[in-house]
Amino acid sequence: MEALITGKRELSPDAASVAVLPDHVLRVRFVNGELRDFDMKPLLSRKCYMPLQSDVLFQTASVAFGTVQWSNGLDLDPEWLYEDSKPVK
Repeated sequence: MEALITGKRELSPDAASVAVLPDHVLRVRFVNGELRDFDMKPLLSRKCYMPLQSDVLFQTASVAFGTVQWSNGLDLDPEWLYEDSKPVK
């Protein structure tokens, strides 16, 4: 039996580009044209994100598959990236 999805949910837009700013902030341009800042500092105490405390590793941030990832394979959930970021004015 096939499940029927009845609710409509807007997906967050994909990341198109990322710039690393001082103090562990990512400036992300999304495919819808929005420019938003995502503060990574609150995440750096979590075990999986601790390696990103290294400025050298943090600087390797790039966009892949619609979200931000680092050279060691860490990435961010794309919806979290969009929803927890703040618009740049």
